[in-house]
Amino acid sequence: MTYLILFFALLATAVGQSVFLTVLPSLGREAGLTEWQVAVMMSSSAFVFAIGANCWSRVTVRYGYKRLLMVGLSGYTLGTFVFASLWWAGLTGFLGGTALFVILLLARSLQSSVMSATPPSAVGYVVAMSEQRHRASAISKVTSANNLGQVLGPPLAGVLVTFGLLTPLYSILALTIVALLLVWQKLPAFLPSAKPQTDASGPDVGPVSASVKLFIIGCACLFLCMAMMQQSLAFFLMDENGVNTVQAAQLTGSAMMVSAVFSLMIQFGVVQRHLMRPETLICVAAPLLALAYLIIAIHQQTVMLYVAMGILGLGMGAAYPSLAALATMRCLPERQSRVTGMITATPAMGYIIGPPLSAMAYHFDHRYPFMLAGVIMLVIATLLIFKIKSEG
Repeated sequence: MTYLILFFALLATAVGQSVFLTVLPSLGREAGLTEWQVAVMMSSSAFVFAIGANCWSRVTVRYGYKRLLMVGLSGYTLGTFVFASLWWAGLTGFLGGTALFVILLLARSLQSSVMSATPPSAVGYVVAMSEQRHRASAISKVTSANNLGQVLGPPLAGVLVTFGLLTPLYSILALTIVALLLVWQKLPAFLPSAKPQTDASGPDVGPVSASVKLFIIGCACLFLCMAMMQQSLAFFLMDENGVNTVQAAQLTGSAMMVSAVFSLMIQFGVVQRHLMRPETLICVAAPLLALAYLIIAIHQQTVMLYVAMGILGLGMGAAYPSLAALATMRCLPERQSRVTGMITATPAMGYIIGPPLSAMAYHFDHRYPFMLAGVIMLVIATLLIFKIKSEG
């Protein structure tokens, strides 16, 4: 029951995030915002999220996982309502131009500062209650909610945008409210063990090992490249294929759904069944991700886009839980909460750099963001494989 509640809490936020990413480019184009303003909005809120996730993970000993999870879900619910309402003001002409951009940026950043409590609370709960040899499977059980959210969110957005571009944003409030009630009523309170300090430096300070750092950087690169793709894909479809804002949201949603379906397949079919070791999964998944982005960069037909997104889903579904598991298994126990906070902040880390980098590359050529993502993944795949092989 505990895993199911944590799964649903992450699912609600994942659906919301995938809906947000699906409709944001279309919303920005409809409200007269530029690609750069959309990118800055995504990047700035991700920066706040990354800092927040790391900070929240450090106070779990004091407040407990359940309480912080409720804080995160409450912040997400209220923040989504305010954010969607501000977009309504922009689309109806009450706000516009720089004023709209600034107030949306502030609202999204404030929302991110509170909702960033959700991932480290949920993942930290799982890390604390799971055995080390089952860590990858345990993490996968809850983080697969992110993939299911990507399955459900894009088609939900694609259907609901026919009733208005803001309808998908308002619809996710129901999910987050239900998740909050479930956590409040059904999730057992679980406090992490607070070990006494054994030296002057404290229990959770000092450097982590080089291999753990590389695994964390690898996770960040996964989401950096994903952010570059998501930032540019809808704009690419509008500018290259000539579709309108609603059609772009629908096509982007379909492509993301394909990716998420394949990601779920490998998580449930391979990762959670312990059919391959995390090290092996990383060595296979990282090159697949590089290949997927390069196919997106050169594709000419929609069917090839879907093939690339399927490969992308396989790579993401295998790589993220494996990297997260190795990072938490290879760190000292007293640094586990710190590493967990870093891991859960890696999606935000990627979205800090990815959107503006993608917008800059898109300015030169509409296919450059996908090519750059492929090159980045090729480099990080080489580093990860070399590190894993050298350590046996």
